[in-house]
Amino acid sequence: MPNTEPEQLTLDVPAGTLGALAWGDTSSPLVIAFHGWLDNAASFNRLGPALADDYRVVAVDLPGHGFSYHRPPGASYELLDYVRDLAPLFDREASQGAVLLGHSLGGIVASLLSVAVPERVRALMLVDSLGPLTGDAESFPDQLKQAIDRVRQGSRGQPPRYADVEEAIVARMKGRIPLSRVAAECIVPRSLQQDQQGWRWGTDARLRYPSMHRLEEDEVEAYLAAIAAPTLLIRANRGMAAFKPEWIEGRLPRLSDAEVIDVEGSHHCHLDGDVGGLAEGCLGWLGRIRSAPL
Repeated sequence: MPNTEPEQLTLDVPAGTLGALAWGDTSSPLVIAFHGWLDNAASFNRLGPALADDYRVVAVDLPGHGFSYHRPPGASYELLDYVRDLAPLFDREASQGAVLLGHSLGGIVASLLSVAVPERVRALMLVDSLGPLTGDAESFPDQLKQAIDRVRQGSRGQPPRYADVEEAIVARMKGRIPLSRVAAECIVPRSLQQDQQGWRWGTDARLRYPSMHRLEEDEVEAYLAAIAAPTLLIRANRGMAAFKPEWIEGRLPRLSDAEVIDVEGSHHCHLDGDVGGLAEGCLGWLGRIRSAPL
C-alpha cells in the first residue's frame, strides 16, 4: 500500500512561492495536479496516494489558494494569469515532461498549459472539467462593468470567523458549491489561518471577484483543438455532465485524442466518489498510452 501521508513542498516561480503536496517516489514518472476554485492541493489527498505506486504525484496550490502566494495589490486572478504564472514551473520541475491532472478550474488551467507548453505535457487528465464558462461580444460590456464595480467596492466588511476547524468545515459543506463531509475534511484545514479572533479563510478574497473578460466559445473550441497530448475526461454523473451536458457534446469532439471515463459521483468525485475505481481507470488509461515515454 502506498504511503497516504504527503510530503510538504514549496516550489518557486518568478511570481512567488507555491505550496504543494507530493506522493510517490521521485524517480517515478511525474504527474502534476491542479485543484479547483477555492480548493487547494489537499483536494488530491485521496487520489494522489492511489496513483503513487506508479507515479510521482505533485499537487500544487494555485496562486491565491492554500499555502501559495497571493498576487500583489492591484492584481487580479484572471484565467490566463494562472497560465502565465505557472508555465515557468514546467521548466524547473518537468523538464522531462509530465502528465497533467486537473479538477474543475485546475483542469481548465491544465488544458491551457497543454497548449502553452506542449513540449512539457505528456498526457492530460481532466476531472469533471472541459473548458471555462464563456461569454460573447454582446455580454462583454456588462461583464467588464460588474468586475470593475467589484474592484472599486474593495473589501466587504469583516471576513467570517470560526471558533474551530469543525465550524469552518460545516460552513464549507453549505457553500456555493456544496461539499460532502469527506471532501470538506480534506480541503478545509489547508485553507484556514488562525489568529486571535479564531479561524478565518486564508484564500485570497479577490478569487471571488468576477472576471473582467470571458473567452468566447470559438476560442475555447480552438484551444481544445490545439491540444496534442492524449486526453482523458473523467465525467461524473452528478457533476458537469448533469448541469452542462452541452459543454461535453460541443467540446469533446474538438479534442484530437480523447477518451472518456464515466464515474459515479459529484463534481468532487475524486474526493467523495469511488476513488479506488477512479484511480484504476486513470492507471489503466495511462498504461495504454505509455508507448511514448513519460
